Amino acid sequence: MGPLPLPLRNRLADLILEAFEPGEARATLLALAAVSGAAAGPVDAADARRLLALGWFESDASGRIRLLGAHRAHGPALAERSRRAASVARDWRDRGVGMLRLLDRAAALARHGLFFEVHELLEPAWFQAPEPARTALQGLIQVAVAFHHLESGNREGARSVLALGVAKVEGAGAALPLETAAWLDGLRAMLSTLAAGGAPPAIPGWPLPLPPRP
Repeated sequence: MGPLPLPLRNRLADLILEAFEPGEARATLLALAAVSGAAAGPVDAADARRLLALGWFESDASGRIRLLGAHRAHGPALAERSRRAASVARDWRDRGVGMLRLLDRAAALARHGLFFEVHELLEPAWFQAPEPARTALQGLIQVAVAFHHLESGNREGARSVLALGVAKVEGAGAALPLETAAWLDGLRAMLSTLAAGGAPPAIPGWPLPLPPRP
């Protein structure tokens, strides 16, 4: 299952991030996840309208929805990523505000292997954050990019950017409400495996945000 073309990947990422809030984006994502691969499938009129509005689908002679010919080769990858994202978005409820909400969403995306979306989620906050939170967020972004590279088979790219991310997260200390000590140990072990050319290492679970102090 190859990577999605950039226009599909980027538009899907936007849709996934928008789907944290109830509304049309979430409904569209759930409809997308319900359509399996390149096969035509029955959907209700509202979901058909949503899918057709993406520009990725067409209606066949019988009125069923299917991927456009140019996108059918990417049907399995699109369906798999959409299903993972739908698992995040379905009945999502924010459990915090501000930075806690941001980090909670990042952890939810990472748990489902949506590391490109973690990058897209955190990048606007990184641009605006003061130090040392800015450095910590950049480190998280670089770790997410490394995991994305690793899933795409780019081991050297993963190793180099992971090393940068680990250094930034470690150097920023407790700038963010995250428990990162055990996570950083796992990331260092991953770096050692990558440097030694060993089998692709398991990706350590993303750290959850710490509850606010009373």
